[in-house]
Amino acid sequence: MSSMQFHRRAAPHRERFQDLCDAETLVVSVLRLWAEPLREPERQHPHWQDGMTAAGLSNDAAVAFDTLMRIVLAATNRPLDLHRPPCPALGTDEALLLDMLRLAQQGLHGEAGVLMNDWLSLTAVRMAMAPLCVLAAALARAGLTLPDPAQASPMPSRPTASPIDRQRDRPRDRPSPTADRGATLLH
Repeated sequence: MSSMQFHRRAAPHRERFQDLCDAETLVVSVLRLWAEPLREPERQHPHWQDGMTAAGLSNDAAVAFDTLMRIVLAATNRPLDLHRPPCPALGTDEALLLDMLRLAQQGLHGEAGVLMNDWLSLTAVRMAMAPLCVLAAALARAGLTLPDPAQASPMPSRPTASPIDRQRDRPRDRPSPTADRGATLLH
């Protein structure tokens, strides 16, 4: 196993489906519905595309989603942790897909590819990046921006600060440390 094939997280792990925002709920629900016929092909299943259409996404988004998941299904390095539609928990790989889409929406395609390498070989990642980016852009155009869980986490409420505290807490004109983008590929 290569050094890049372990579960990576770009954002803090979310564990419950109910903690997701609307855009995230849509993506995870579509993913779960897409996978259901693979689990039980003999049963009738809801059409996974219906949620995308109801959310105002174009057919291009549905094609990109289906293409992405077919590449993943054909070339995955390991079994994926995808839960059934009624499950209240969030699968590790469901959260990973959300992270990849969020990074792609932010223009961080290389970082999204590094996360995708947990599922796929580098060759398959190259094939899967185009549909991932098309899907991320379609979601953004429809107003379905995936939030950064690290920034969206609720902060404990603080008492109102006095004017002296506000002055002390005011950001100063000091340079802030930045990370080397090349270091994102290291662990």
